Amino acid sequence: MQTEFLKDQLVHPIRIPTPFAVGDVFSYLITDDKIVLVDAGQYTEEAFEVLDDRFHEHGLSLEDLDEIWLTHGHPDHFGQAARLADRADAIVFGHPKERANFAGNDDGDLFEDFFQKHNIPSKFTSKMVEQLDWLQQFQLPIEPEWINEGDELTSGEMTAMVQHTPGHAPGHVVFNTNRDMMFGGDLLLAHISTNALINFDPDTGNRNKSLLQYRRSLQWMRKQQGIVLPGHGEIIEKASEVADHHLEEHEKRYQKIRRLLQEPMSLMELSYNMFPDAIKEGAIFLVLSEVLGYLDWGIEEGAIHLDESQMIYRVA
Repeated sequence: MQTEFLKDQLVHPIRIPTPFAVGDVFSYLITDDKIVLVDAGQYTEEAFEVLDDRFHEHGLSLEDLDEIWLTHGHPDHFGQAARLADRADAIVFGHPKERANFAGNDDGDLFEDFFQKHNIPSKFTSKMVEQLDWLQQFQLPIEPEWINEGDELTSGEMTAMVQHTPGHAPGHVVFNTNRDMMFGGDLLLAHISTNALINFDPDTGNRNKSLLQYRRSLQWMRKQQGIVLPGHGEIIEKASEVADHHLEEHEKRYQKIRRLLQEPMSLMELSYNMFPDAIKEGAIFLVLSEVLGYLDWGIEEGAIHLDESQMIYRVA
């Protein structure tokens, strides 16, 4: 990761290996009047030891940690926050729309009901529920101090405005600082397009239209100035270019789905048509999330119709 952009030396990227397909995750150590960690890595001994080593490299111990700012409640970003907070008596901040994720509630019943409604074969449903259960070992539940859009956090010289950027997760936030940099979490990644995952609103239990939320969040991001410090991959110098690329790729896939739906299909049939190799490789949840997002898009603009009696999609 390029560090020449971090000119004031207040921010130090920490690369943490993960057991997940996405690869390494980045936490960011801020050494200011307060010692702050942006995201914390998953709950594993390896992740803990990496942070411990990097703190010592900067003449610190984990007990010096004052605050943890969480971008969202996925295990690779928040999983060991509770362990660190307990050790240092640190304050943890996160968005209330992530409270189900932070609590370790995997919404298993909501997912199962959704998959059953869409006639997803039981072999896939069982696999996805197993994957959700498997993730629990990499996170400790936590209830942070709640922050909302427009709130301001400070480490001292650095201040950060909270921007709610849902899509990848219901309560995903970006910390937009006064130092021409943003802590972007998983909103904007240079090397891959972030998944707008199937998720549910913790207040209502209703499924969020994740891709539509994510596209609105990207539209916000593309207008921002300064570098983006992402949760994965390289520092992003020009947010607008990366965001525009992802938005254009969305448009291409959306148009392909509209063409495919000249022949009515179920969610599962359409998923096989779009991403057969990914399904064979076991990425069924990511595939369903992706395809469903484009179907939500088409329904919202009146281009696609869902026959709920048969759960079949067709062009309107």
